[in-house]
Amino acid sequence: MLLSIVPSIALSIVLLASLAGCSKPDSQAKLTDYQQRLTRVLELDELTVKVEPVPVLPRPSKLRQPLPDIRLDLRDAWASRECGLDQLIGERNSGLGRVFQPSMQLNYELRLLARLQQCQQQDISPELQQQVANWLAEKQQSVTVALNNMLLADDTLSQQWQGSKQQLIATESTGFVESSSALNNLLGLTELVNQQQWQQAAEVDIEQSLASLYQHDFPGKLQHSLRYSAAWFSQLNPQLLAIAPESLCPRGQNTGQLGILTTVFRKFFIGEVQAHLAELRRYQNDLWPLIAQLYRDTPLYPALQQRYQQPAEQLQQQLMLHVQWWQQLNKACPVGLTPG
Repeated sequence: MLLSIVPSIALSIVLLASLAGCSKPDSQAKLTDYQQRLTRVLELDELTVKVEPVPVLPRPSKLRQPLPDIRLDLRDAWASRECGLDQLIGERNSGLGRVFQPSMQLNYELRLLARLQQCQQQDISPELQQQVANWLAEKQQSVTVALNNMLLADDTLSQQWQGSKQQLIATESTGFVESSSALNNLLGLTELVNQQQWQQAAEVDIEQSLASLYQHDFPGKLQHSLRYSAAWFSQLNPQLLAIAPESLCPRGQNTGQLGILTTVFRKFFIGEVQAHLAELRRYQNDLWPLIAQLYRDTPLYPALQQRYQQPAEQLQQQLMLHVQWWQQLNKACPVGLTPG
């Protein structure tokens, strides 16, 4: 029995090792590989990257605001049937309706507003016209609360803004288009609400947009990659900048060390690290304006700036410092550091 088991275990180990070796590098892996090569050539200290912490976001339950309900008396029952509101009112009073998630609550409010707007256009009695106008006015005032509840208290959105434990995979944009589309849909929904286009707003598939964000977790991974990359450069650069480029080519001589540095620059910095950072910049330039526009007038906006805008700006500044050192090396030593 033992003889038959051991080969199976060995085979399993080989397969697991092969799978691990085939995994695609993320932001951290790309930077770590480049860092290790620089460390060997320039004898730098080992780097332990510490990402600067950001304040924890408030719990969604703390941000969710109560939504006022329409209260109907017995005289209103006939009016609700006349306008075809029975089904919506029954849906709200059901067991499921009492525990609506913020996104479902918003969709319900929009469908109710659309129905009231349609009712106003029907040939109904003046008394009912007045009642419908009152209901419509009440719901128009409260729908903003429902919209904010969805933005601030939805579990999927909260997960994105807390950040992911994973980083983006280099050269792989899976989920970017879907996430951009989802955020655009949510932004379009807010614009329809502001324009009081209730029928069109009610037709927006909020749940599909949230499902796309949940499935790919792209904004959360982008946040992690931005913050880690910014921290990595800010902790490596002081060591690199402390090295005078002239010291690497005494009397202007080209050394074997410079030859290795040329390869590291062309193949690993330009070809891999800078290429991946360009990807991150493209994702940030597309997604951050959408996130900012969605949340600009909400309590979460400063926290989102800390998670997206600030690390992106810090990363760009640190990258410029890093590139400047290579430019100085190119001027001081005969290495011809140009993209290969």
